Amino acid sequence: MLSYKRWSPDSLLRLLLLLFVTLGAAGLVGTAADTYWSGLPEETRRFWVSFGSGALMQLAGLALFARFLGENQLSWREGFGLRLEEARRMILLGLLAAAVGLVLAMAIMFLSQWLMTLVQVTPVPQTSIEALRQSDDVARRLAIAVTAIVLAPVFEELLFRGILYPALKQAGYPRSALWGTALLFGLSHVNLVTFASLTCFGLLLAALYERTDNLLAPIAAHTAFNATNYVWVVLSQPSG
Repeated sequence: MLSYKRWSPDSLLRLLLLLFVTLGAAGLVGTAADTYWSGLPEETRRFWVSFGSGALMQLAGLALFARFLGENQLSWREGFGLRLEEARRMILLGLLAAAVGLVLAMAIMFLSQWLMTLVQVTPVPQTSIEALRQSDDVARRLAIAVTAIVLAPVFEELLFRGILYPALKQAGYPRSALWGTALLFGLSHVNLVTFASLTCFGLLLAALYERTDNLLAPIAAHTAFNATNYVWVVLSQPSG
């Protein structure tokens, strides 16, 4: 069962406010770079601006999480249950959860696409997936891999499962914590095709954190989930 997280409401509100400000600042930096960065084709420039602003937000977020723990005089172990002596078991549990999540997510995604076609809505893939499909440039593919497989799982698990889920649960709203963070997780990817499947995956990740009390397990599951999708998209492209 998830252990009690002894952080103050004030520090939590500051963290959320700073994350919001950082998101806006990263967007402004990206807009400025897109406007004044000349010498590259528009499509290439926009890809790298999008990657840079996204990576900046995630890296800044990790620094803010460290600051949040420091304010509450907590270690990463105390704040998120990151017990490295359990790493092997957590990774194995994460891989198992990722396998289950992939099967469920694919089934729900295909159902979502079918329902969308019934109501004459064109399914549109995620921006990152479309960028990966349309480019055989090694540097771009490496950038997408860094974001999807390394940065995103750590940042998103710290935010959704590590911070928001226990905060809402400890406030006396366990159901809202479970469903609310899962819905926010699905919405954060801003894609109608994957919304339902990622929401269900978010439920699975929250249950995994609740069960293990170690955020390493959902991080491992999220990393494996994204890595499998990445490899599948790359390998599904015609060679040459």
